[in-house]
Amino acid sequence: MTHEDVSTPPTSHHFAIADGGIETALDERLGQVLPEFAAFTLLETETGRAALAEYYRPFVELAATNGLSLLLDTPTWRANPDWGALLGYSSEALDQVNENAARLTREMAERLAPDLNVTVGGCVGPRYDEGIEQTMTADEAERYHERQVRALAAGGVDRITAVTMSDAGEAQGIARAARAAGIDVVVSFGVGPDGRLADGASLGRAILDVDDETNAYALGYFVNCAHPDEASLALRQESASEAERRAVRERIIGFRLNAAHHGDDGPGDAPEHFAKSELALRDLAPRASTFGGCCGTDAPHIAAIAAELDALGKE
Repeated sequence: MTHEDVSTPPTSHHFAIADGGIETALDERLGQVLPEFAAFTLLETETGRAALAEYYRPFVELAATNGLSLLLDTPTWRANPDWGALLGYSSEALDQVNENAARLTREMAERLAPDLNVTVGGCVGPRYDEGIEQTMTADEAERYHERQVRALAAGGVDRITAVTMSDAGEAQGIARAARAAGIDVVVSFGVGPDGRLADGASLGRAILDVDDETNAYALGYFVNCAHPDEASLALRQESASEAERRAVRERIIGFRLNAAHHGDDGPGDAPEHFAKSELALRDLAPRASTFGGCCGTDAPHIAAIAAELDALGKE
């Protein structure tokens, strides 16, 4: 496990792809029913585990074919105490789920492409759904998330990925839990149609707040669960301070974005347009090196990203 070098913008040889929107892909491509949108429940059956492996397969093959590194996040976005209890899981059963998810993700990638450079991220999702006006302090979030973080670490993930964070407090807590467990962490913020976090903070402000609280422990930051146009607003940060602008330029290391705008129930952008729009964000976040998808994206969107990265490498 090594820290990513984000001291200089990446060259074409240092790009990576990530997988897509796992829950929507499992539903739409693979016909899986996910109670409470919880992909981790598939770990309980042979059929479910096969579906998870089939979900990951095209991303492994794309990375191997295109000579790219690969980031795969575990199917554990909902595998935290509140959602686990709602689905009937004890704390001990949830620990086992997180450990098994880590092992399945790595074993599947190694079986398909043993020489591939794969980073397995232990996905830790938010406690509350988007739109629920509840937040936690950093102390509360650390206590809430520490058990999942430790279980994922025990399962062998390379790092924790705090996904779809809507405020700095919860992100601070997860980063602190990762530090206590001795494992790396990346924080991924979700932004709304206005390019701001749910609590109204700018992206740069949220990054600064997490870095200040944790002595910049995170390897870096992603933006996810937003359309590329919305992510662009977040990166441009109208009326932001110079410190906030610098935080975005220096600390954003990747994107996992939605095919559609917030409120758009259609299929969203075609894969080629989506890929061009996501890669164009490098102009605003020059140290971004990993590109993948979130809601409404699947293998065709990531294939289009891989093609764009291949063309970039030939320039």
